[in-house]
Amino acid sequence: MKLVLISTSDVESGRIDVLERMVRSVEQAAAVLDTRVSIGILLLLQRCPEYRYWALSRSLPAFVQAIPCTEAMSLSAARNLLLTYAKSNGMIDSTTVVGFPDDDCWYPAGVLESITRSFATESKLGLWFSKYSSAPVPIALADRAGRATARDVVREVSSNTMFVRGHVLRSAAVFDETLGVGTVNGGGEDTEFALRAYLASAQSLYVPAPVIGHRDKSPQLRPKYYRGGLIALARHARQQPRIGVEFARKLAVGVWLVGTRQLPVRAFRTAVAVALKSRRPAAA
Repeated sequence: MKLVLISTSDVESGRIDVLERMVRSVEQAAAVLDTRVSIGILLLLQRCPEYRYWALSRSLPAFVQAIPCTEAMSLSAARNLLLTYAKSNGMIDSTTVVGFPDDDCWYPAGVLESITRSFATESKLGLWFSKYSSAPVPIALADRAGRATARDVVREVSSNTMFVRGHVLRSAAVFDETLGVGTVNGGGEDTEFALRAYLASAQSLYVPAPVIGHRDKSPQLRPKYYRGGLIALARHARQQPRIGVEFARKLAVGVWLVGTRQLPVRAFRTAVAVALKSRRPAAA
């Protein structure tokens, strides 16, 4: 089995220390993974001049393949560029497990081993995800993974905790580049991608505990990401009734944000209008 992690980092952002933490956590996992599992990180270094690239690439483990880029791009565009590269270079086949960690994510001991074991033993498993926290709990103490629902996907999925099998990428081929950090819509790309992966998977598993490390969710960011999240739900609200329920709930959350003056009325109206235009037909 191959495990491929797709990640990106802005060299000029001053986050090299957290990138190194993520890489170290993968390196520690690689040392104890089943020998039948190969692991690799495909890393896009944004705003990275050539002299910085050579200095950074020499400090990275052999399983990290770094690609320099002098420009900055959205998270969605960066992930898509790497996915295209990985596929064209034979890094991803139908059985490969693919993850999408941010550079400030990290994997505590036992997590990657548990994830790869789940995919190895569950042949129909297409999507695995969990919660995350700045103080993750040991996976050995977490509740066992259970069958994921649409509610779980919508409310808990994150690129940092989401792993998909290669064949699922045929249906969830790329991230929507109109969504996410660095776009006018500001967010929602993880949710939209995960919903497509969920709908395309014969089996999806969810660990209802924060077993992966990442900075905690900030309530202050909820208005910023509201529009993208609403669009992501609208895209699939007709595909499954439970997703439609979550879309209705998201609309209610928007009303609450307006009522508490966290979201301007105009921004809410614009978000609703754009979301309604993006709705897809119901599944046949």
